[in-house]
Amino acid sequence: MVRVTAYVHQPEYNYSHRYKNLTLLSEDVKRFLLEYDQIILHKDLYRGIFHIQLREVREKVKELLRKFEAAPYDDGRAKNEKELFCCKLRFDDTVDLRRHYRAVHNEPFVRFANVLELKSSLAKLTHMRHRLTNYITYGEEKTLTLITNLKRMLTKISATLKF
Repeated sequence: MVRVTAYVHQPEYNYSHRYKNLTLLSEDVKRFLLEYDQIILHKDLYRGIFHIQLREVREKVKELLRKFEAAPYDDGRAKNEKELFCCKLRFDDTVDLRRHYRAVHNEPFVRFANVLELKSSLAKLTHMRHRLTNYITYGEEKTLTLITNLKRMLTKISATLKF
């Protein structure tokens, strides 16, 4: 008889202790914020996949913030009151800034596609989407730290999707 290690899937949400789930979600959101730059490293190469995943995560974060009755910082649209500068020039909107950037600084940031990093990034986005979905469904507890980190995550994702 050959022994084989069997992996048993355990649900991420623990119904017995609700504050433990709050702690786990807070840690996941904090880790996501710390690793965000690594997660979107291949965003330029695989734009379609990342935009779909990021939009789904952004919608889940907005839904969770609405559930907690905390208004998100942004609604996904660009804000015109912010001044944009590049090369000591002022731009009124992001369209002009993008046009200038492509014309003058035509050096795209291209990394060699590392399949392991790509799969890891997509897995982290999927994991965060599932954690948010579970917490939207079952979670009721909130802390100020969690709400602040969710708003920071929403701001980062919206900025990535805009630019």
